[in-house]
Amino acid sequence: MTPADWQERLDRCPDMRPWLLRAARHAVSEKPIPASLTLGDVPTDRAVRRALEEIFPGCREVNGRLKAKLDPVLRDRQLWLPLAERLKLLPPPPCSAPTPAERRSQTLRKLSLLFPQEQALLAALRDSEPVLRFFRSAASAADDLIALVKALLFLRQAPAGITLSELGAKFFNDSKALRGGARRQQFEHLLRLDADDDQSDSAALLNAYGVIENPYTTHAVVFAPFAYRTLDGAWLDWPLRLWQRGEAAILSWRTVRTIESLRFEAPCPLIVTSENAAPFHRLVEARRAALYTEGYPNAAVKTLLACCAQAGLSALHWGDTDLDGYRIAEQVARCLPTSLH
Repeated sequence: MTPADWQERLDRCPDMRPWLLRAARHAVSEKPIPASLTLGDVPTDRAVRRALEEIFPGCREVNGRLKAKLDPVLRDRQLWLPLAERLKLLPPPPCSAPTPAERRSQTLRKLSLLFPQEQALLAALRDSEPVLRFFRSAASAADDLIALVKALLFLRQAPAGITLSELGAKFFNDSKALRGGARRQQFEHLLRLDADDDQSDSAALLNAYGVIENPYTTHAVVFAPFAYRTLDGAWLDWPLRLWQRGEAAILSWRTVRTIESLRFEAPCPLIVTSENAAPFHRLVEARRAALYTEGYPNAAVKTLLACCAQAGLSALHWGDTDLDGYRIAEQVARCLPTSLH
């Protein structure tokens, strides 16, 4: 029967609804409709009894209950589904899953509440095609994007020097989370949007935010007459001895992060920071205290510059006069007082 047929029967005899519920409930359950069905107590209203007999021919009274035998036609689930719908027994249709664009919008609204001061960054994310692709491909994109934004804001305030493994462990509880894959790509994209930099390679981009991809290959190259004290109180003077031989010292990030303080063994109120290798080489030949930033200063360079500032030094920066050159000089100036060459 069609929904209209059931509605017509219910309109003619609305009081028979309670006796139809049993069959309708079977139709919406996962169990098969049985060949014999107890409809309920025997109705006292003759009109109800006649209406039920039209639907269930041959229904009979057994111990005060009305039972019906269902032939194969009456056991067809499709017959009863329109009735179940009329009796409000069907579950509501499932809500359609939000589209990737809707999930992105929901996440950005949440980020706007969490970080109302970051509207410019959120506007860039809202218009970003790579972010939309991330939501299309990653089920965890919403949680991941929130964690990535938190990581970015942390980097803005954190002292220079955190590895990708440490960052992944801190914000994803997984040291491998940012070493590669979609999260790593999205992290770098977020850094580019924040820095308005679509030119730098991955290493330079991470360096600009003090992120260390490999703590063993990240280093600072310096030529200066100093010894340094480690966290355990030992004084090491090998950079001084290299200075005396006219050679620069290469300090890995692992070494730099253990420096407690510097002690200069010769007057050295100023250190020249060089963006490029050739000028740095000339400074070493001229025996002028110098530090090679190798483009944008990485975490090891920034930390060593901070140690120089603690020792009372200022910097004279040698670099290019393009936009990148001024940005590099600005990062040096964040670490210690700096003038331009």
